[in-house]
Amino acid sequence: MLIYLIMALDFPPWALKAIDKIRRGFLWKGRKDVNGGHCLVAWPKVTRPPELVGLSISHLQHLGWALRMRWLWLQKTKPNKPWAIFPIQVQHSVKAFFSVAITSEIGNGKNTLFWTDRWLHGQSLDKLVPHLFGTVSKRAKKRTVYEALTEMRWIADIRGALTVAVLSEYLGLWDLLSEVVLQPEVEDLHIWCFSALGRYSAKSAYEALFIGATQFRPYERIWKSWAPGKCKFLMWLVAHNRCWMADGLAKRNLPHPERCSLCDQEEDTINHLLVSCLHPSSMVQHTSQRRLAGFSSSVGRFLL
Repeated sequence: MLIYLIMALDFPPWALKAIDKIRRGFLWKGRKDVNGGHCLVAWPKVTRPPELVGLSISHLQHLGWALRMRWLWLQKTKPNKPWAIFPIQVQHSVKAFFSVAITSEIGNGKNTLFWTDRWLHGQSLDKLVPHLFGTVSKRAKKRTVYEALTEMRWIADIRGALTVAVLSEYLGLWDLLSEVVLQPEVEDLHIWCFSALGRYSAKSAYEALFIGATQFRPYERIWKSWAPGKCKFLMWLVAHNRCWMADGLAKRNLPHPERCSLCDQEEDTINHLLVSCLHPSSMVQHTSQRRLAGFSSSVGRFLL
């Protein structure tokens, strides 16, 4: 139900916050209400893909943006749909991301915006000639390539003071447009930049919103292993150093043992407990010595 709703509606922040509160409670405590102490990892990290440190739980706002880009894509690629003539209500941030996500190859120029779409050498004119773009009226900025190039109407759209920067960009744009030839029988082609096939998908749009996030190199060792889910989840917490041990208590000035309560040799940390604790009751001493060596070395490499 939520997917269908956010595909069409922009949920207010309070609604997203209320839904996330329920999801956090289910994840960390298995109940509706939790407090900050129960949440071991920050929610923005939890909602990232596994390769980006998270648990692949959807970030609702980003998911809504990715889903609503579908309407902008269909408006571009299938303008004959009955609803395509109606204005589509999407946030400015979604429109800005969509304008970066697609490039256009000109055919007849009837479905590509002259000033704001990326059609001339992979760039949009508002970025290529920003001073000249600033002199164009708001209404003229909605012209298609076909309308602008027919009888050179784009020249008549220029208003305001013609500074040196504007004149320089005007002459440069004139030279570039002299090479453009419209093909009346060919439809414009729009290419989605975040997909190998060049077609929009909600998955590719959602993943693109995380471009620039920190990569989590050990994620394959955790999530693609044959271990039970609860063991994978434990190792994910270990990788975040979010398992409460004596070192965590010490950082918060809470009572804690000075050394490991099992072997009484080293500081009580999760690395020590999983890798180097020699007490028979420790987590790694339930196996034979031969299996212990292999397990300890592999976990040690993972933690490093």
